[in-house]
Amino acid sequence: MARVDIYNREVSNWARDTRLKLKKEFIQLTAVYSGQGKEGVNVKTAKYAGEASKISFAFPYYLVFVHKGAGRGYGGSISKQFTNSSGGKSKTSATSSGKMGTGKRVAKPWFNPIVENQFPDLANIIVDYHGDKVIARIQKILIR
Repeated sequence: MARVDIYNREVSNWARDTRLKLKKEFIQLTAVYSGQGKEGVNVKTAKYAGEASKISFAFPYYLVFVHKGAGRGYGGSISKQFTNSSGGKSKTSATSSGKMGTGKRVAKPWFNPIVENQFPDLANIIVDYHGDKVIARIQKILIR
């Protein structure tokens, strides 16, 4: 098996494992949620010149509300504008502005902590594959 194929497989496996950990974390934090939340977390990898170069995570928009502690009556304070479920723009009510993450809408970070914990594994995969290339390019700096 070619080295690039091994690299692509390892990156895809990392993405799959991270997706499973995200789903598990979401289910543990939000036992009351049902529907698309736990099934809607998806990941895909894209290739450039035959090598895995991009990892994309996708999930229903409302899962950001869970992560941030936002929801009806508990809005943020930065833009006061948001994209609603139908894709249109809506404005945050003045009575809910700045209340995100307070009261009964406590932030439940389910995405960032998991992905950040997985970064070292991804870094090792990248170093194993690209490390020799970097060393070879750095050595070109030397006067011979």
